Amino acid sequence: MNYQVSYEHSLKSAPNDFIVHVPSQLIENVPDNIPFALVAEFVTNLILSRSPQIGKIREMRIL
Repeated sequence: MNYQVSYEHSLKSAPNDFIVHVPSQLIENVPDNIPFALVAEFVTNLILSRSPQIGKIREMRIL
């Protein structure tokens, strides 16, 4: 499945300073067998693994 998400993130060099707001990002190929309650956690981990410069993610919303 594909999900459109919105979130804020910090950089690893300043993990408590949330400086970037991502208004919309398409996350593709999320397995269908993941319960909806765990999709946000799965997407967060996927974003963090793809972008090693990101420190923390907050305010994740599935659009």
